[in-house]
Amino acid sequence: MEMLVALALFAMIGLISSQMLYHTADLSLTMVSRSDYLTDIHRAMSIVDRDIRQLANRGIRDELGEFFDPLTLDDGRLLQFSRMGWLNPFDEARGGVQRVEYSIDIEEGTLTRRYWHVMDRDQDSSPVTQTVMRGVGMEFVLLDSAGEELDTYPEYLEVEELVPEIGDPTEEEEEVRPVAIRFKFTIPNVGTFDRVWVIPNVPEMPEAEIVEGEGGNAPGS
Repeated sequence: MEMLVALALFAMIGLISSQMLYHTADLSLTMVSRSDYLTDIHRAMSIVDRDIRQLANRGIRDELGEFFDPLTLDDGRLLQFSRMGWLNPFDEARGGVQRVEYSIDIEEGTLTRRYWHVMDRDQDSSPVTQTVMRGVGMEFVLLDSAGEELDTYPEYLEVEELVPEIGDPTEEEEEVRPVAIRFKFTIPNVGTFDRVWVIPNVPEMPEAEIVEGEGGNAPGS
């Protein structure tokens, strides 16, 4: 009887110890995974912060020759803008202004960054793509000088807005422009976060000119 009692006690102690060891190992893996995830979030925020803080007032032309504003936002998921400060340590044949695009894939839960080696693109221009972060509930919002939130900029104009009414005097209104960029995202099991960047008020940069010489056309950077 004493042997049976001792075996039962040892079995109970072993079961409790194994459960404690399992929970400790599971907690350790969870903490390491969460730590790596938070490290990725900090890295992603530093990349976005670096780009937005150097935002440049320089529009571009796409592959079809269509003009795009220096800053555009489409449905809160596609943010595109020009930025200064593109380092050129290898002295490549390009300028120091870069066109950057951030796109949110709701289904995949990813934030992707793209950039082009030229500002005014042609049919052969292809972007360089990198996945910046993963999360849920990600959204870009522009805050304008009138205190409104915009998920699309420039806003789409209705036909009625393009044709003024006859005899209706038009008054010059103060131009409403974006003054800040807000990025909303949610970290599972942690919470929802907002990051806001004030858009720098920089002078407009001219488009690159095409210079014709004896050797043909040399595109500007």
